[in-house]
Amino acid sequence: MNKGIYNAINKLPSISSTIKEYNLSAKKKLSQNFILDMNLTDKIVRLSDSVKNNTVIEIGAGPGALTRSILLNGAKKVIIIEKDKRFLKALQLLNTSSNNRIIIENEDALKIDLKMLIEKHNIQQSEIVANLPYSIATKLLLNWIPFPKGLHKMTLMFQTEVAERIVAEPGTKKYGRLSILLGIMTDSRILMNIPPSAFTPKPKVNSSIIQIKQKKLDKNFNKNILEKVTQILFNKRRKQIKSTLSQFGDPIKICNLLNIKPSQRPEELTLGNYEKLACLVSKYQDL
Repeated sequence: MNKGIYNAINKLPSISSTIKEYNLSAKKKLSQNFILDMNLTDKIVRLSDSVKNNTVIEIGAGPGALTRSILLNGAKKVIIIEKDKRFLKALQLLNTSSNNRIIIENEDALKIDLKMLIEKHNIQQSEIVANLPYSIATKLLLNWIPFPKGLHKMTLMFQTEVAERIVAEPGTKKYGRLSILLGIMTDSRILMNIPPSAFTPKPKVNSSIIQIKQKKLDKNFNKNILEKVTQILFNKRRKQIKSTLSQFGDPIKICNLLNIKPSQRPEELTLGNYEKLACLVSKYQDL
């Protein structure tokens, strides 16, 4: 990074001082919890390992601690999606210090079309690095997969319970719809855990950083079909698979095609089973 920009950002008031100056108290209804320790935000950004000279999309920047670390680690551009107008002045000041490397979209992240955002700013390669608002984190993630062209990686903070569901293996208690959807479409792994004491105000849950990369998908893959299949099966997760598969056709025939037992339950099916089932459903109306 340009030495002048580096010095200008480091001369800004601390994050805690910025919060006091602009009266930026966290709003519980927006799931706002701030990290004040720049050593921790630097560590989170370094976990991404590809921020330098890249375009980074950040959701819910708040007072800008993670944003500062993204910039100080060499990001070429940071596109911030921030719904809360209270943070805009502090973020604009950070933008000035970074020599206008920040673009601020004062929008609700749930209403942002990621594909259109990338096209709007003519981004060739980008990644998302964000401390997501936990109340909408899962919904945002499901909106973003499969990745649109121009996005290659996400390094995201979730509450630990959700992160563990994302990476859960078949047959385990936490294996479910989220594990299947993310497991089929992405490679995901937990990189580090963060205690409640790292945040202000302190949340009641532990947090985890998870990194998500896009898998190459079969040309016949249909996300909507996979979501429908998993919803139907896991709505009756204690039922034997033969009873729920009847909604898609002859359950015994489907079991034979998938090489599974009719007595199995939804959490016992592998990612490969679900991927093949979704392809079968999308290809054939009458199995």
